[in-house]
Amino acid sequence: MDELRIEHLRVLDALNTKDSNGKLPELDDPQIPELVKKGWDLAAAYAAAFLEMNPRPSASDLDRIFAGFPASSSGAGPQYRFRGSAVQIGPSIYVVQASYGVDFLTGTFMVVARNHEGHFQALWNIKDLAAQHYAQRDEIGRWLYLVRRAYYNGPLAVQKVLRLSPAANGHARFLVDAYQGADGGTILAQLSIWEWDGTEARPLLVDVYQYAADFGGFRFDGKTLRISTKEELETLFSCGMCPQPRGVWTVRITPAGVRDLGHRFLQPEIQWADELLSKLNNGADATSMADPRALEALRARMKELQSEEARAGVPPSDAAGFSWGMLDKCRILRRGQRGAFVLAVDEGELHFSYVLRNGRPYFTGIQVK
Repeated sequence: MDELRIEHLRVLDALNTKDSNGKLPELDDPQIPELVKKGWDLAAAYAAAFLEMNPRPSASDLDRIFAGFPASSSGAGPQYRFRGSAVQIGPSIYVVQASYGVDFLTGTFMVVARNHEGHFQALWNIKDLAAQHYAQRDEIGRWLYLVRRAYYNGPLAVQKVLRLSPAANGHARFLVDAYQGADGGTILAQLSIWEWDGTEARPLLVDVYQYAADFGGFRFDGKTLRISTKEELETLFSCGMCPQPRGVWTVRITPAGVRDLGHRFLQPEIQWADELLSKLNNGADATSMADPRALEALRARMKELQSEEARAGVPPSDAAGFSWGMLDKCRILRRGQRGAFVLAVDEGELHFSYVLRNGRPYFTGIQVK
């Protein structure tokens, strides 16, 4: 373990070697991938050695499994730092997560368990699997992505690892909630659920979701997982820090398997209005959603706004269709068989009245104020 500590200090020193301008290397620097890979390999070996010496660790021990592993260089100021922890997911089976970063993190996770000789070893890691998937540019391949951070874009880092109940076949299962470290108030996250068969982790579900900073939520009762989300729209959009349109993603986890129950808007009225406006933008038939007179009122206001912009010398947008601008809020006036709500957007207030037909809204009146 002393040798692993010394080697890791060398990795940290290399990561924190500044250039002639006194700047640290960015993640897209050619030397970084090999350095962090070596560091993660050392961390895996260190975790295995720790478990050899402590075969029955407590949850606190696992949370501090890298307490004796160097976390930073001896220099002062901003620098790459190491973070990590472990979670037990079954008898002598552990998921270890580790990351490096200055302001934002790039991370990995791996399974450390007993090998065929009975000794602890890192038997599987997400980076090797991601390398096989990278050409497909799928969600597993995203874990290989190492770039300089950009607006709403950056490498994945683990936010939490949870032990799940075993599968019906007795295999251990676990959940990884990760996020992309980046600037901006809307955060892109990834949920993945895995089954460990003794040799490799098999993905049961891997998908992304978004949430606004300070409005995230993660609730799991052992069977049902509910995640607070920021849902996407076709036509309307909101600011980065705005939580709207808020939603919930629900996933059911049972011994028989994992079932994605989908996303639900907390204010479905926003989704209904967005669907209608999107149809109008695309020139699609919207008569199944709204009274023809209500549709004509919307079209007339759209033409007025476009004419006003033309007179003001505003160049037409490169994007196809008409934009109502940014969504501010949705005010519900009443709900039920007959309902009404108001959407506040940049171009004014859209007042909608509707009646439910077989659970779907049919807009009977629309006013733009």
